[in-house]
Amino acid sequence: MATFEDYFRYTSGRWIHDEQRYQRMRYQRFNVNALKHLAMKSVKANGVDAMSKLGEGKNNNVFHVKLDNGHQVIARIPTPISGPKHLVTASEVATMRFLRERLGLAQVPRILSSSSRAAETAVGAEFIIMDVADGIELDTVWQKMSMNQKIDVVHQWVRFEAKVTGAFSGGGYGSLYYRKDVPAHLARDVFLNDGTKDDEFVLGPSTRPHAYGFWEDQYGHPADIVLDRGPWGDVPSYLKSITNCERAWISKYAKAPTPTKFTAPWDPPAHLRIPEDHIALLDTYDKVAKYFIPDADERYIRPCMTLLDSNPCNIFLSREAFERDGTVEISAVIDWQHTAVLPLYVTALFPRFITDAERPPVQELEALEKEQAYLRKAYYEFYHDANIDRVWASALSFPDKWTMDQLLPIAAQQCWHGGYPRLKRELIYAVKEWKTVADTAEECPISFSEQDSMAQAKDDVEASVAAEEILEGLEMRIGVQRDGWVANKDFERASQTNRRLREVWRATVKGDELFRGTEIEDVWPFGNK
Repeated sequence: MATFEDYFRYTSGRWIHDEQRYQRMRYQRFNVNALKHLAMKSVKANGVDAMSKLGEGKNNNVFHVKLDNGHQVIARIPTPISGPKHLVTASEVATMRFLRERLGLAQVPRILSSSSRAAETAVGAEFIIMDVADGIELDTVWQKMSMNQKIDVVHQWVRFEAKVTGAFSGGGYGSLYYRKDVPAHLARDVFLNDGTKDDEFVLGPSTRPHAYGFWEDQYGHPADIVLDRGPWGDVPSYLKSITNCERAWISKYAKAPTPTKFTAPWDPPAHLRIPEDHIALLDTYDKVAKYFIPDADERYIRPCMTLLDSNPCNIFLSREAFERDGTVEISAVIDWQHTAVLPLYVTALFPRFITDAERPPVQELEALEKEQAYLRKAYYEFYHDANIDRVWASALSFPDKWTMDQLLPIAAQQCWHGGYPRLKRELIYAVKEWKTVADTAEECPISFSEQDSMAQAKDDVEASVAAEEILEGLEMRIGVQRDGWVANKDFERASQTNRRLREVWRATVKGDELFRGTEIEDVWPFGNK
């Protein structure tokens, strides 16, 4: 087994601090020969010509297997941090087969073999074996595409996505499973878009990370706290689960800064990091959550499945068509892990391949923003003007135009990880403008003290944003991601830069009385302890 150690551990990059912990969360042993055997069996091969690690991330190790009969398959092993055992793999398998077999979406890779129960397979770990995603990764050609080609991508995506988002008419919210994979008390019948009940598939506990932090490397998978994963029969229950989960996480893990602790410029002000205040604010939100559900038209709360990670690395184009004459045809869409069925109004988002597009070195920022605006408009018009799904189109939030219905749940589920000042600001605004923003004749059931003014709330948001921007700037200077990750080739350079900047900052605060008694490793975001 030692021969395969690089198959089990993370090898694509390193961390400039706490590396052992980050590695541990991604380390997954399995029986390599048993996996090879199942790959052979899945395509009736007699041997394996080659097996290599194709990619890896926080949630999966991905292997490319070449068989002796010419077939090639993908084998995926989830990491310990991917989420609850059995549920994540069982739901992904059910989701992919539902989309391919029920909806006829051939772009979803065919699953050849799988197991969601590690103890029941010789592999010794959960796994999925599937067809290779055929085609050109959109990420590799997007920046070279003409505007007409990008419009074609948007059009193709809408045609694909609309079948996914419009698959269900009722049943509730959660993640999709085969009925056999979920205990009866955790299953809800699912109704297809024609109103018929599906006998094979059900809704069960959501595998989507419910809020920031639940699957963090710092804590791993929190098996020792009770999370409200559903399934949920109505929107109020789903919204309550958001605050239930956030409260459970805060109660278990969140810690207030000590009274004497120095507040670093990349940390939000200390008064925004009091766990009891966060829990109290979530309690306050619970009292008004039901008033911010778009109930005027039930179509806005339709159970809706969507691929939230619609980044260009997960979308493939037909190589033959593109290389022949530049024709755009989506040939594969991958990564359905953590997919959930949720109310339409909270899932209607522009695709990430539009909103998160990187700016080429030769393109001005203004040009990129203009292009993104044009593509967002095209996406909206394909849905609305072509009458593909006008409800989805009208629920979309263009930049800086989020509705209260959408803002409040997002801020609540991010409460400890940056959402607190935004949630408080929105609730103070709701109290002030209750008759305008709440569609009810009832009196507002919440209130705030005179100290909790809108002006103070705005200042708190600005302070939180400023701290976030300082941290982002530090990450850029060091050349790392938020958790300190860096590519292997850049590890030494990033580590040296981190140490240099830390010592420079140490010198600047050395004489500061507020810093007295504070260890720099306790406040520096990449401490290298």
